[in-house]
Amino acid sequence: MENILTLGVISLLIVIAPFLSSVTKIPLVVTEILLGAFAFHFNFFTHSPSLEFTAHIGFLFLMFLCGLEVDLKTFKKFGGKFLKSASLYLLIIYGTALLYVFYKDLSEFYIAALPIMSLGMIMAMLKEYPKNISWLQLALNVGILGELISIIVLVILNGTYSYGLTWKLYETLFVLFAFLGVIIGIFKIADILFWWFPTLKFLAIPKDSTKNQDIRFSIMLFLSMIGIVQMLELETVLGAFLAGMILSTYFHYQKGLSEKLNDFGFGFFIPLFFIYVGSTLDLKLITSNPSLFSQTFSIILIMVTLRVIAAFIAYKNYFKSYKKTILFAFSHSMPLTFLVATAQLGKHFNAISNEEYYAFILAAILESVCLSICIKFIYTFKSNFLSQNNA
Repeated sequence: MENILTLGVISLLIVIAPFLSSVTKIPLVVTEILLGAFAFHFNFFTHSPSLEFTAHIGFLFLMFLCGLEVDLKTFKKFGGKFLKSASLYLLIIYGTALLYVFYKDLSEFYIAALPIMSLGMIMAMLKEYPKNISWLQLALNVGILGELISIIVLVILNGTYSYGLTWKLYETLFVLFAFLGVIIGIFKIADILFWWFPTLKFLAIPKDSTKNQDIRFSIMLFLSMIGIVQMLELETVLGAFLAGMILSTYFHYQKGLSEKLNDFGFGFFIPLFFIYVGSTLDLKLITSNPSLFSQTFSIILIMVTLRVIAAFIAYKNYFKSYKKTILFAFSHSMPLTFLVATAQLGKHFNAISNEEYYAFILAAILESVCLSICIKFIYTFKSNFLSQNNA
């Protein structure tokens, strides 16, 4: 009964969040996080295993939708210049983070945490901004590579802290790269198979689906890929992301499918996840521990600085605009979902203290709040300025 009441309260928060977002002009995701934080603080709902499980499903579905934005056939058309710039950008972020961690004598955990990248907030921004904006589209495309690297880093981090430098760690890495190799092989075989027999894919999702076969197949693929990676003891987010990629690459002819899945995810599961993330923030601990803020702002400052430096080196000539370059860097400075997941992993293995854990969680939330507001302000200011000039 208590679980039903909890879901009822969260459902109410999900419904009122868009109205509050419109009134306050605060981005929707930020509104959901803040609602979760205050509602939990004032005991409107409590945590339970079923809520945590449902929130995790929401997180995985968000990663599934991230994968859905990746059409490998289109991705191949970007060419070597795109890969060169993206690789330089990511290399600068990881390299600078490595130097910073050694200079400050921090835990090795920070090498994985500071450069972490996630498409979660970018996906949310795509719901608020036009997709054809150059900086946002490039942020999505580069973010795809960044998120894949982040997933691999999370798997390595999990294996390192679980098994140490033992044979089990190397076995986990072998399974990871073998699995990715098999997936690449399956993509190659599927390319040939669907080229010779293009109607085969219509057996899974007919062009004129009248019985929701598209949704049924999508959910089956989503859960099956998660189940496979779980059996291999890999990160479940990898399975969700790959499921979205498969769907986008081979079933893109089903034009309305992406919109259906987005409506399904952003209608309940994903807002529930963001509300749950807000509820993990202990407001009492934060208000009673002022030193936590200095640590939090240090994390935010270095994460933003890493991306701004890398963006200006790798993409200043591409954008030919300081504003677009900053907007691009800021959009990658909000790895909310993965930063929370990484912090939870660090806490689980005692790689970071409780204070550091809360600093990372608070940084993840404040980055999402502050930077999404900054992005909206910079973008709106630019748009209004151009409109006034045109008038």
